[in-house]
Amino acid sequence: MKSSNYLSKATCALCAALFLLFPASAEEAEKSAPDPLLDQAGFDFHTYTASYDQPNRPQFHFTSREGGINDPNGLIYYDGEWHLYFQHKGQKHWGHAVSTDLIHWTQLEHAIVPHKGHCAHKGQIWSGTAIIDSKNTLGKQKGDTKTIVAFFTHTQKVFHQDGAYSTDRGRTFQLLGNLVPNQGSSTGERDPKVILDPATNKWIMYVTAGVSAVFESTDLIKWKHIGKVEGIGGECPDLFQLPLDGNPSKMMWVMTNGGARYGAGTLENGIWRLAEGERLQGFDSGRPRGSMGYAWQTFGNGPDGRVVQLGFIQSGKKGARAPIPHEGLPFFQQMTFPVELTLRSTPDGMRLFRNPVKEIETLYTDTKKWSGITLATANDKGHLGGLTPDLLDMTCVFSPGEADKVTFNIRGVAVQYTQADERIRITNNAGIVGESLVPASPDEKGRVKFRVLFDRTSFEIFVNDGIAAATINCVPVSRTLSVDGPRSMIIDELMVHELQSIWQNK
Repeated sequence: MKSSNYLSKATCALCAALFLLFPASAEEAEKSAPDPLLDQAGFDFHTYTASYDQPNRPQFHFTSREGGINDPNGLIYYDGEWHLYFQHKGQKHWGHAVSTDLIHWTQLEHAIVPHKGHCAHKGQIWSGTAIIDSKNTLGKQKGDTKTIVAFFTHTQKVFHQDGAYSTDRGRTFQLLGNLVPNQGSSTGERDPKVILDPATNKWIMYVTAGVSAVFESTDLIKWKHIGKVEGIGGECPDLFQLPLDGNPSKMMWVMTNGGARYGAGTLENGIWRLAEGERLQGFDSGRPRGSMGYAWQTFGNGPDGRVVQLGFIQSGKKGARAPIPHEGLPFFQQMTFPVELTLRSTPDGMRLFRNPVKEIETLYTDTKKWSGITLATANDKGHLGGLTPDLLDMTCVFSPGEADKVTFNIRGVAVQYTQADERIRITNNAGIVGESLVPASPDEKGRVKFRVLFDRTSFEIFVNDGIAAATINCVPVSRTLSVDGPRSMIIDELMVHELQSIWQNK
């Protein structure tokens, strides 16, 4: 998960050419200087010259222009911008990209890089979180621009939790120092998650990896240990509020971990507790073997209470430079497509539903929609048989009836529904995970619904309005679409959107 290889540095001539193509705005020119304690050699995004048009580079999932990425970090929304910080160059740096629409991303200089800071040795910068200091708790605010405060793991012989702050809308950071020492349960205690508890008006920090410790603070500097969270465990904790069934008077606190476990509950004096009668669930239902999505995090401070989530798609092979056997790519691994979360009541309890953000519609270049057709009709040249999409957003509602198996062939990836166990099986032709299993129970009318996002080396499926999902790597071995099953079986709704690249102007 935390590895990297690097291409050689570009020549000065290429750097100059890139600068001409992507000139700095006046705002960028006025940004603050990096903290002198940070390693200036780490601020090197301007040396990246690779294009975004390699045949196997994803075209609507975020990738770094160059170098490997993994865990998303410090996701935050502020002043019209979605900030995506991420583990880059192995786990050593916080890379940085911004977007105004969650679709088109502009990669900026690295935000936080390896440093010695207030420690005996230079340490790597691992995962963490970011918050908006809306009440100027730190006293660092400049003008009307709110301070963004980042919390992250600083790797030493014994890990601890560090902090930094930005007064220029997240472009550059100044170190705060060592905030939370190691608690002694594990040398690798890490991944701080910080939120403001509205009930106590105190800042709360969760730290994971063997400790599951909870801390509180009134000044973002001094942190007091107040307890621990039982049960959920795992890396990359996240904690956020969602209204149950959209009712703002029924706000619930949802906790997740990097491996896609989650639970809905309450926050009592800063300590999260699973709601009575609820059990922990897994929203990325293929875990641990069926899905390659990991390190899920939500953007803090979302507008209008919006909760948007992102993870990254693991390569699945240690040391692999890509999810498929080809060489020469300047990047490694990709982010998942952003999804919006809702919390709904079901007969089995409270469940998270995940669906691609609505902004994906801005990428649609062509749409085909049919209803009430048989499989025989679906495969003819006037329907699926006449389509050869590159980038795809496809939704299907079908009534399997008495059919034992129905298989949708989507660009060489088999999506098979089996009646016996009411599951969808996805054959991963990249050879990393042989088969992904996703529960897909028919609704009261006997219908099953799924939605697929297909990019050049990624495949994301959302079943029954997003109550179950899986994220895998794939190899698009063809550009054809078809369905295998009883010719008389009915497809209630079929919608195919072709997409354009988000990198068209890069």
